[in-house]
Amino acid sequence: MWRRLSILIVSTSLTACAGTTPSTRPVLSAGRDVITAGEIVASKVTDVYQAVAQLRPEFLRRRSVSAIPAFAAPEAMVYLDDLPYGAPESLRSIPLERVRLIRYITATEADLRWGGSHVAGAILVTTMK
Repeated sequence: MWRRLSILIVSTSLTACAGTTPSTRPVLSAGRDVITAGEIVASKVTDVYQAVAQLRPEFLRRRSVSAIPAFAAPEAMVYLDDLPYGAPESLRSIPLERVRLIRYITATEADLRWGGSHVAGAILVTTMK
């Protein structure tokens, strides 16, 4: 009796799951540390810097750090496809239509990923290849 009941429940669950269709709407927001291409298009900005300033201004704010080493940049460093690109102002020169994702990387993660000292973190721009 229990076996039949459990088989019925499992088969009903599988049928219900198989009958659902995935949503066709694109995901506009992927989290507070990520800006997607969909969000950029929806914001109607003209360059990548404007997109970051409008959608996630906290990416550009200087972080308060008690002791900043002399060799450390006081603002987030920009990386384009995992390669060093420059200061936040360099975002203006990245073609907006090529951007797939913009992600804020914390200072600790950036230090581990690229070495050096990223006291204000990093902004990683991933483009469509």
